[in-house]
Amino acid sequence: MAQFLVRPDLHREFAGPHAVFCLLTQADRAAEFELAPSSRHGTVLHHTLAADEALADALPALPADADVFVVCPDRFLVSPDPAQLGPGRRISVMPCGSTPVTDAHVGYFLDVVERTDPQALEARADRLFEALGDVDEVLLTSPAAGASARFGISGDYEWNQQAGALSAGEQQIAPSGEASAAPTGLYRFDATRRLALDGRIALRGAPIVHRGDDPAVLDEQARIFADLDVLRSATVLLDLADGLVTGVTALGAAGQPAVDALEKLYSADDNYRVVWEFGIGLNPVLDQQPGNCGLNEMYGSTGGVVHLGFGLTPSTRYALTFTCADTAMTDPTSGSRIAGPAATASPAGPVRRLNRQRTPSCGC
Repeated sequence: MAQFLVRPDLHREFAGPHAVFCLLTQADRAAEFELAPSSRHGTVLHHTLAADEALADALPALPADADVFVVCPDRFLVSPDPAQLGPGRRISVMPCGSTPVTDAHVGYFLDVVERTDPQALEARADRLFEALGDVDEVLLTSPAAGASARFGISGDYEWNQQAGALSAGEQQIAPSGEASAAPTGLYRFDATRRLALDGRIALRGAPIVHRGDDPAVLDEQARIFADLDVLRSATVLLDLADGLVTGVTALGAAGQPAVDALEKLYSADDNYRVVWEFGIGLNPVLDQQPGNCGLNEMYGSTGGVVHLGFGLTPSTRYALTFTCADTAMTDPTSGSRIAGPAATASPAGPVRRLNRQRTPSCGC
C-alpha cells in the first residue's frame, strides 16, 4: 500500500487546471506514492525521474500544457529554465534535496500543500508589498530580547514572491508562501553587495542548514544543525552594520551552542556574515516541523514571520536560514505593523510599487 496520497483536485496552485495533472517522483520511491483520480483534470499521470536524470531532462516526455507536481524526497533538483519549462507547463516542486527531509515531513507538507489557499496568499503578499512600497525603511523590533534594527527598502534589491496561483510557463515551490529581498539576483552570490540592515536582530525559531548537492558533508551538516537547533527555544542576538554581522551574543546560556557554531562558520568563511536574504514567511497553514527541514521556511503564522538567510551554495558550503519569530516589522513613521506577531494591515494610501519576481529558479 502506498504511503503518500497525492490528490490533484486539492492542488489549488493550479487554478483553472490544464487537462493533464502529472505527478513526478523519483523512480526508486515511486511505489510509495498513489495518485488519486481527478474531476478537475481530464487525465492524471505518474511519471518518474531516474537516479541520474535532471528535472529538465524529464520534461520533454510530459504534455506541453501539463500541470506538474514534483516530489522527490531524496533528490536535489535544479529548476528548469523558462525555455526548458516551456510556455504551457506549470510546475510546483517540493524542495527536499538539500536538507534531510523525512517521511514524516513529506506526509505533513503534502497535507499543507492541499490546505494552502493560493488566492489568500496572493492577497497577503499584495498587502505586504503595498505596505513596503509606502515606506523608505522598516523598523524591526523584539522587545523581549531588547533588539531593534532598521532595514532600508531599496529599488536596487531583487524582490521575490513565492505566493499565488501559477500561470502557464511558471514554476513555484510547494508549499508556497514567502516574500524576500536579496541585494542582487537571489541565486547570484556577491559578497560586495549588501542589504541596508543595521542594528540588532533576535533569532528565535527553527533554523535551516542547506548543503546544496554535496553528500560529503552530511555528518557536518547534522552537527551544525544540532548546535543551531537550540534556537527553537533560545534567543541569539545578531549585531548588524550595513548588512554584515559584526557580533553574535546568546540571550542566556541555552543559546551558547548556536553562538559557538556561528563563530566557527565565520572563522571558516567570512561570507557567512553577509545577510543574503531578508524574507517574510507568509503561509499561515504550516507549523515549523522538527528536524532540519527546508520546507519550514514558508512559516508565516498569523501575521507573517521575518527570517534571514546567510550564504548560498555552492558559493558557500552551506546556506543558513534563521527564523525571527518574535520580531515585529513596522513603519517607523506611523507605527503601523507590517508583519510579525499580531500584525495588522497598513492604512490605505498611495504606494511606491516594488518590482518583484514571481518565479525565481532554485535548487530544491
